Order: sequence, then structure tokens, then C-alpha cells
Amino acid sequence: MFDKRLMALCPESRKYIAGNVILQFLDLCFNTVMITMIALAVQNLYDKSWGVKGIAVSAAIIAVTVILRFFTTKYAVRISYLASLTVKQVMRKKIYSKLLRLGTSYREHASTAELVQESVEGVDQLESYFGQYVPQFFYAFLAPNLLFFLFGFSGSWRVAAVLLICVPLIPGAIIMVQKIAKKILAKYWGQYTQLGSTFLENLQGMTTLKTYQADEFKNLEMNREAELFRKVTMAVLTMQLNSIVIIDLVVYGGAALGILLAVKSFLRGGIGLARAFLHNAPFLLLDEPTSNLDSLNEAAILKSLKEASSGKTVVLVSHRKSTVHIADSVISMERGRLS
Repeated sequence: MFDKRLMALCPESRKYIAGNVILQFLDLCFNTVMITMIALAVQNLYDKSWGVKGIAVSAAIIAVTVILRFFTTKYAVRISYLASLTVKQVMRKKIYSKLLRLGTSYREHASTAELVQESVEGVDQLESYFGQYVPQFFYAFLAPNLLFFLFGFSGSWRVAAVLLICVPLIPGAIIMVQKIAKKILAKYWGQYTQLGSTFLENLQGMTTLKTYQADEFKNLEMNREAELFRKVTMAVLTMQLNSIVIIDLVVYGGAALGILLAVKSFLRGGIGLARAFLHNAPFLLLDEPTSNLDSLNEAAILKSLKEASSGKTVVLVSHRKSTVHIADSVISMERGRLS
């Protein structure tokens, strides 16, 4: 989850986190342009209406977007590293400064092994938090807005709504899993530090243990603690696996729902038109035949409609100007009057 107190301790990392989010958003924009150009290229190849100039322009745009994505990804990784590096330096300085203030009395607050683990491995764990989790947390709320408008203006508002609802569920699912796993993680870290403390104390007192022949007893004691730590570790791994399953369900479930809605809309319009032409009637009345299609599929359907309507009378009713432009004559109705 998002820890405001931790962010307040390291305000220097905010500029790197913001830069990381911006670069990821730019990468999404470039990826959108690249996919759009690839889709247009496939459509032009299918329609056999692609000239040499069109191939060159599309290839150039795709190549530029690939290069730009390379640099945005590269610098996003670099900024992520700088964010985590800044945080680790600040946190270790704070821990060291506090130890200097406490002096030898630090043992009244924590054991030596616990301090070593927190200042080394504990601080290293912040790299994932500041370098990956926090930027992704904000990016996951920013990206759906772009996708919503792109899918919406292309004619698929229903698919856009599904993406807008499902994509923010990813960080929501992460927060939910983390709240459930908070007790397990706390138990894991407590057992981890306890095992480290016991090992360090036994190592420091090895001579004394050998003298009093208590080394075998301490060996069995450490074996029991190690077994308990193994069980706690397996519980953490199980929790992480469950969290991955939940997130995958949200991600792929939302994507599958969006694809199904898009296919359903396409089939609804395409099958209806196919039935009309297969009937081979001399007169056709089509009411909003492309209302459920995006702009790309609408263009393909209208091209086929234009070719198949030769020798037939087709009355096309639509609110879209892009749909009626293929008609030989257009009659508009406004406020009950024809023009």
C-alpha cells in the first residue's frame, strides 16, 4: 500500500517517481501509435490499397516509435534506479545517525543482528517499493484514461468503459492482498530477525557453549527456529502466488471481456449485413448498420457495402456522417424537416 510517512522521509525521490510515471505514459503513447500503424497496415494489405509511399511512411513511423520506446524504457529504468538509490542512501544515513545518538545503549532498543538486517536487507527492500511499486501505482490510474478516450473516440465506448473499470482494479487488488498479508509479512520479518539474532549470539558465545557442552542444545534450538522460519517463508510464498493469481484474473479477465464485447459488436453488425446481401433482395433498408462498430471496422464494412450494392436500391439510415458519405444522395432531417 502507499505509505505517506515513508514518502515524507525521502522527499528527494518524488521527482524521480514523477519522471518514471511520465516516461511510462509516453511509452504507452508511442506503443499506441505503433499498434495503430500496424493495424492500418494490415487493413491496407487486406484491401490491397497500399502503395509504395504508404508502405514507406508507415514503416518510418513504426521505426521511430520503436526507437522512442527504447529510450523511454531505458531512461525509466535509470530513473527507477536513481529513486531507489536516493532512498537507500537517506535511510542508511538516518539509521546511522540514530545509532550515534543512542551510543552503546542501542541494545536496549534492538539487537545487533536486527539492526544489521534492517540497515542492509531491510533498506534494500525499499528499492522495489520506490523504484517499481510506487510508479506503477500512479501509472495504473493514469493509463486507463488515455485508453478510455482512444477506444471511445474510435467507436467502442463499451470496450473503453470495461478498460476504465478493470485497469484500476490492478492496484486495488494489490492493496487488498497486502492488507490480508500484513500479518503474515510481520510474522515473517519477526521470525527472520529472531533467527539472525539467535545465530549471531550463538556464534559470539561459541567458546562458552563448548566449555559448558551446551552447543548441541543450541544446535537443536536453532534447528527448531529454522524450521519455523521455513514454514513462515512458505506461507509468504503461497500468499504471493495467490496475489499473482488474483491480479492475473483481473488483468486477463478485463482484457477478455473487452475483446468479447468488441467481437460481439463486430459480429452483430457484420452478420446482419451478410444476411441482407445473401438474401439478394433488390431493395435494402439498413438502419444504423455500423452503430456497434469502431471506425476501422466501419470503413471495411462500408467499402464492402458500396461494392455489393451495385444494381440494388439501398436506403441507409444513420446519425453518423462517416456512414452516409458513401451514398449517391443524402437527405437530412432536422427538426422534422427534410433537406
